[in-house]
This record gives sequence, C-alpha cells and structure tokens, in this order.
Amino acid sequence: MKKLNPSYFEFFFYRYGTIIILVHVVTIVCYFLSTQEEDPITLIFPTILCFTFFPLVCLSEYRMLEKNLPPANVFLTDNSFIINEHHYSAEQIEEITYMPVRNTLNKFPNYFFEIKINDGRIFYFLDKSMNWKFESPTLKLLNKHPLFSLKTTEKEESSDGFTVFKKQKQ
Repeated sequence: MKKLNPSYFEFFFYRYGTIIILVHVVTIVCYFLSTQEEDPITLIFPTILCFTFFPLVCLSEYRMLEKNLPPANVFLTDNSFIINEHHYSAEQIEEITYMPVRNTLNKFPNYFFEIKINDGRIFYFLDKSMNWKFESPTLKLLNKHPLFSLKTTEKEESSDGFTVFKKQKQ
C-alpha cells in the first residue's frame, strides 16, 4: 500500500520551509560576518519571526484549501484505491486526471489529482513534491500501474484557481 497524497505538514514544509531555512542561513552568516554586532537579539529576532510566520501562513492556507476543496486521503494498493478509508476497485474508477492549477494557494501552480468514480462521486487530492526532473512521482507511479495507466490522463494548466473544481463538480 502506497500513500499518494502528502501530509499537510509535508506539503507546507516543502512549500515554506526552504524560505525559513534561507532566512536562518542569511541571518547566521550576517551575524558572524558582522564585527560590530555582538548582541544575540539580531540572531534571535528573525528566528522568532520565522517560527511565528510559518505556522500562521500554513494554517491560513490549510483553512483555505479545506474550505474550497477538502482533499481526500488516498492510498494505492495492488488493484484498488483506498479513498478516505473506503475501498474502490479498479472497475469502480472511471478516470484519474492530473491537473496543474494556478491561483489556488498562491501564484505558483499546485498539482492536484481528480478521481472520478463510476457512481458520479469525485475526489481530489494534492500531489507530492516534484522530483529533480520536475516530474510528478504520483503520475509516474500511476502511469506504470497496469490497471490504472489507461485511466490516467493529464489536463493542461489552468489559471482559474479553485473555480476550476467548482465548474467540474456541476
């Protein structure tokens, strides 16, 4: 069984954690290169600011994501999906669509998957972080899977934000 969607912590850490690490590295370098500054407050203040900023931004984006598009928790087994703790066999899955969408959580694209079930239900989940070749690890896994490779499609990038999902639900 393989988990296809990232945890919220993993998603937001990869999104903003690099900014916090960069701010800390620059702060530490500036602190040690500066011969005049001996006061550790210049080292502590950016740390407090970053660790206050990080959870607030993550929480606001999490609430925005949950309000507009509650993402599903998805696992892939040998011949089925487990979506929000319910089993769906390959025969029940109509289509799996990879969707890059801009303007959802910020100006950069976010990558979602849409799973359509034969009974009309639709589930969405966030994709994991891209690999070093800028490929989706989840899409790569699904394209190699013998049962789901023919059901997996890609859509072109949309800049409509969360309205893309509302249009498709109607």
